[in-house]
Amino acid sequence: MKNKKIFCFIAAALTAALSGCTSSASADDNVFQPEAKNDVIITSVPGNSEMRVSFIDVGQADSEFIELPNGETMLIDAGTNETGANAVNYIKSLGYTSIDYVVGTHPHEDHIGGLDDIINTFDIGKVYMPKVTADTKTFEDVLDAVDAKGLTINTAKAGVTILDTEGLSIKMLAPVSNSYENTNDYSAVIKIVYGDTSFLFTGDAEVLAEKQITDDVSADVLKVGHHGSSTSTCDEFLDKVSPKIAVISCGKDNKYGHPNKETLDKLNARGIPYYRTDKLGTITVMSDGQKVWTDNTASESQAPVQTAESEQTAQTYVLNTNSKRIHTPDCTSVAKMSDKNKAYTDEYDKAIAEGYDPCSICNPKG
Repeated sequence: MKNKKIFCFIAAALTAALSGCTSSASADDNVFQPEAKNDVIITSVPGNSEMRVSFIDVGQADSEFIELPNGETMLIDAGTNETGANAVNYIKSLGYTSIDYVVGTHPHEDHIGGLDDIINTFDIGKVYMPKVTADTKTFEDVLDAVDAKGLTINTAKAGVTILDTEGLSIKMLAPVSNSYENTNDYSAVIKIVYGDTSFLFTGDAEVLAEKQITDDVSADVLKVGHHGSSTSTCDEFLDKVSPKIAVISCGKDNKYGHPNKETLDKLNARGIPYYRTDKLGTITVMSDGQKVWTDNTASESQAPVQTAESEQTAQTYVLNTNSKRIHTPDCTSVAKMSDKNKAYTDEYDKAIAEGYDPCSICNPKG
């Protein structure tokens, strides 16, 4: 590898990144102070367009392609050197020749390996990457592709706003600090809010990075961090996100044992249906600004699943197996319940027959 060349590119790219960053916050050399979180949620919906998020099957890697309701597109990560073609071919199959926003969450090969293929293939608007380098051929290839297209790299960090229009916003919630020992913690964490719905993409952010985020991380859809590793998705973070749907991007029979059983247990304990690319292939989740849904079937999840067709008629109830009470999921009593006492059902009458009584607070049957 030509170290002189790579570090030349690094200096040029990161210098351009600092000048091209859309955040209004100051660039502190030690710790970046994120913006206040009271400007994240936007509730009005622009028209009746759908947003479609594809969690592309790129093996033991990450790649998410977002078709935004305003007609723009966004790609977060692009698989490995070997599976980057999967991302390229999938996007081309949808008829796209350009991508408005491209994010490499952090410089690990399983996230940016195919990024040079993406940049070389499509017309690219803006590129975002965190301010961290890697002395690898993979990273050099990305810088070469950026340079060849005459692009600049915008710094991915907390407080950066990618898009903020009526009813639609894309903001970065992490990385919060400028320096980490673990490259995973540099991961760009991105929240997309469309109407009353929201999506959170976490890259490989681990527990340290999760706990540093001060912005509102609540979301309907969570891209589970680090392929479902036990080093991410701590209880505190998962409770704050409180997703309706979780997606895990991982490779079949991968050597890391991802997703970790501990992570799956956390999702199951909270009744969160999860979807795995190693089991289902590419997974698509849609939003119309009012609700989110997927046509996939949850992977081994013990949680009840609602699809677009069933959402209007099926109702999920939370059972307190200790007090034998039936609650709606948003009942104040549910938040106080121990996970070991929670169960889930959509069969209200069966629960009554088994001796459960309706909660007097939430009145689950109305």
